[in-house]
Amino acid sequence: MRHLMHGAIVATALFSTACDQFSPTEVRNPNVTNSAFLRTPDASRLWVKGVERTFLQTLNTLLVNTEIVSDNYFNNYTTQSKVFDQPRIDNQDLDVRSMFTDIARLRESATYGIEVVLPADTVARVRNEADLLFYRAMGSIFVGEYFTGMPATALGPIVDAAGHLRLAIDDLKRARTLYTDAALRNACTAALARAYYRLGDRANATTEATALLAASPQFLRNATFDGVTGPSNSFQGLITSATNNYQPLPRLDFLDPKYPNRGAQVQSPLALLKAEEAHAILAEAALATSDLTTARTRLKGLLTLVQQRPTELVDSRNQNRGRSGGIVIYPDSTDYRVAFAPGAPFQTGFVLYRKGATVRVPTVSGTSVTAERIDQIDSVADGYYVLYLMRQEIFLAEGRRSTDIGLRFPVPFAEAQVNTNLDMSAPYMTAVVPAFLPTNLGMDSFIMNTTARTVEIRNDVNAILVANRTSPLIMPFKN
Repeated sequence: MRHLMHGAIVATALFSTACDQFSPTEVRNPNVTNSAFLRTPDASRLWVKGVERTFLQTLNTLLVNTEIVSDNYFNNYTTQSKVFDQPRIDNQDLDVRSMFTDIARLRESATYGIEVVLPADTVARVRNEADLLFYRAMGSIFVGEYFTGMPATALGPIVDAAGHLRLAIDDLKRARTLYTDAALRNACTAALARAYYRLGDRANATTEATALLAASPQFLRNATFDGVTGPSNSFQGLITSATNNYQPLPRLDFLDPKYPNRGAQVQSPLALLKAEEAHAILAEAALATSDLTTARTRLKGLLTLVQQRPTELVDSRNQNRGRSGGIVIYPDSTDYRVAFAPGAPFQTGFVLYRKGATVRVPTVSGTSVTAERIDQIDSVADGYYVLYLMRQEIFLAEGRRSTDIGLRFPVPFAEAQVNTNLDMSAPYMTAVVPAFLPTNLGMDSFIMNTTARTVEIRNDVNAILVANRTSPLIMPFKN
């Protein structure tokens, strides 16, 4: 007789590749059989719990890799990838494989719950179905945002990023009709806006964004971690560790650590979906039609929301950024002034004093942009610059920046070895690294003068994005 791990165990099961080898019905557990588990009262609720755990583990894997591949953070110690900062992305890289595998596991676990566990459950299960659809949709969004493609079924052909976004949209629409709780329906609306945005579907993205802001102007859907039974927030450990692990680009220093260390058993939540994205989508839609008046209004609405989000006093002395120990010494005092690019003016307020008892940091969203700066927007190009600076700052440590700058991870070599539908020479086997992005650590590099107390960032990536905004790899809304 076949044996089955229930959801909580499937969530932590290890397998060598992704959807090519993962089949929940093939997981062996001597204590639980398929038939016994499926006869368990409210089995689908138990399965949902396992999928939730898988979802958190997937988020952990994605965040620790996507944040360093962008210009947000630099891996300043020995933890995690030492090549993504370049950025160098290869289909044989084990971190690429881990990301791919975790997303595939999430989608397959949710699918098995929908197709096998739910039909066998005799208990009312509408909410469970909606939850599984939502988590599968988020897995599809992750493919659409991070990868060139992924099979939608085990050993199946590659479905490209756009195809996975459309799969997510189908699941989210269905989940939204099933949910009765307003907050859960709003989460579907927020995720739909995000998926349509990445597809470049301006009409539907703006419709969903407008609906979200009308229904819940301060909407926030957190991913909540557990310091006792796990999973814990892996990124929290990387940015609060005393070993000088992940360091933010100095002009982002004032936003870090977004996930404070409150003790081993208290894990910071992660904003999965939030109303800020709706404002950003509407601002970008206005810029795409050269409507500067509307864009400025939308950006001010975004700023107002950010200013209403919570901040927290954090003891950051443990991670003394000015000391030796890491590869690069970082500024750690407010008297450092920062220039966003060579020749740009030096500005204050971007570096926090880390030797004092506490620093105040935003824990949901923060930005350096002011209402006065938004009023100064006098061109579409400048509007895009302000918007993408705000997007970078507001979504810091949420795994969104790598997608905004056009990076995409390849299908891993291990998948192609076992899936006969894959062509090893196909474009999806190669990472997408836009030619306009700085390489050789250029996105993370800066010159620090300890005497003059200045920091000059080597490259202003947001300015580079604006200069290349016609590229199909970035800024989805095209005229």
